[in-house]
Amino acid sequence: MDNITKFNGVDYTNTFATRIGVMHELVKEVLSTQISNGDSVIDIGGGPGMGARIIDNLGIMAYVTNIEPSTTIHDVPQLLHVKYNPMQMSFKDALDVRMPFPADCLLIVSAAHEIALCNNSSASKNKEIFSSEIDQFIRTNLIPEGIIVVGFPNYRKGASSAEIAQQRRITESILGHSHPPEELFTIEELSKIFGTQPSAHIKRPLNIDGEKPDDTILMANVAVFKKMDISDRIDRISPVNP
Repeated sequence: MDNITKFNGVDYTNTFATRIGVMHELVKEVLSTQISNGDSVIDIGGGPGMGARIIDNLGIMAYVTNIEPSTTIHDVPQLLHVKYNPMQMSFKDALDVRMPFPADCLLIVSAAHEIALCNNSSASKNKEIFSSEIDQFIRTNLIPEGIIVVGFPNYRKGASSAEIAQQRRITESILGHSHPPEELFTIEELSKIFGTQPSAHIKRPLNIDGEKPDDTILMANVAVFKKMDISDRIDRISPVNP
């Protein structure tokens, strides 16, 4: 399945987004303490403006640019507080495009693994390419004091192969696709990519079928990384787009 187009024609807001609502609740909780009025946010893989919707619901007057390749981007949200700029393009294409504003926050929610898969190689190689490209994007577009907020799913640590197989069958029946664990990111892998431990990391069970949270091994995670803490391979003094 093409990871760029597989959400085309999907009523993402009322189906997929509803099922992973716990993820968006965690993102909202984190953003409520991390961004302020006047901030610029670049939402990478934001679908139908999910990041803009969350920030608007917080009542924060921010500028949100959404980079999204699928047709879900045409589902433009009705916003009261956020100034919204949708840009229909892949993350790879965005590496060569001038963003409207330098970002105070890069937001990546349930998208990092999908972006990595677009590299069409092994899981480890896909993640290696993603690491290089996100470094490039950070260096070009995030202000020195900026943050990266990553919302990402994975499986509960210690889950057996049988439990993961059962969870994948449930996920496929509800969402139409699932991922083996090697395609999803762990907090350790993201810490390695960014060269630092997160300044915050919260997680909760992500039960997509609406039953008791303890009945799932799928986990929703949100982590915050500060550019100033990132390792030297991100050139912290390199100017962002003026």
